[in-house]
Amino acid sequence: MTYKLHERLVAPARNKSDILRLIFGLVTITSLYMMMVMLGGHVVSVIMGDAWAQAIVNSPGLTSPGQMLTVLGSFGFMIIAVCLVVILLHHRSPMTLLGGFRLATTQFFKAMRNLLPYMALMVTLAFVTEDLQPNLMLELWLSLLPLTLLFLLVQVSAEELVFRGYLQSQLAALGLHKSIWILLPAVLFGLLHYDPIIMGRAAPWFVLWAICFGVLAADLTARSGTLGPAVAFHFTINFLSVGVIGIADYLGGLNLYSYSFSITDTVNLITYLPLDTIGMLLAYLSVRLALRR
Repeated sequence: MTYKLHERLVAPARNKSDILRLIFGLVTITSLYMMMVMLGGHVVSVIMGDAWAQAIVNSPGLTSPGQMLTVLGSFGFMIIAVCLVVILLHHRSPMTLLGGFRLATTQFFKAMRNLLPYMALMVTLAFVTEDLQPNLMLELWLSLLPLTLLFLLVQVSAEELVFRGYLQSQLAALGLHKSIWILLPAVLFGLLHYDPIIMGRAAPWFVLWAICFGVLAADLTARSGTLGPAVAFHFTINFLSVGVIGIADYLGGLNLYSYSFSITDTVNLITYLPLDTIGMLLAYLSVRLALRR
């Protein structure tokens, strides 16, 4: 495999790339993000009421479309936090996290063209093989679709900016072996998805799935030299599970259909994850094919 294009992301990170600065940067991003989320939560509580705001964090449980959009929109605070750290601590433009806005955007849409047939295939297979339950009325779902797409793009862009754009490039700038700058962000990303209270015995398997996802996203980033393909990959996976077919009592407020099982049904979750992993690999291969053209 060749990662020569990764230099586009790594070179701007070398000037301020010591390990202490990186650790401090991660702590600062986390702290700023948490403070802004807390402040935003207070504002939401004042406007919408405590019960409405509390339902957002009560999981498992049903969420409304407005509550789901609030969750997704809160990731905008993560974008603000990482941009501030890059500017103030690393003295470089946040655009360097993308590998160039124009090229990243071009590669994003190039990848999405290949991912559209994949999405159609996954939805078709789900309807054929799964016992799906209606979630939102089609008219409501369609009216919300532009906001769903926009807020999902905010959410996936925030995570890719932090884990691939910032952490991966800063680790690579230290001269570390590629196994470290690929695996470490992926493992951290996976551990943040660990939720044994809700998922029970399925929680470690979900972490492993998320780590595999992080490795694939890191590979796409290193091969392309921008975040565009990884954002497209991430966006597609999340849109299918959050915006089309998902689990009703776990971030299911924007789905058109939902599976017949609950997030607390560990047997079904563990059974479903291998199939989901195959789907993830197909999405990755679709993006790889797009990058070769």
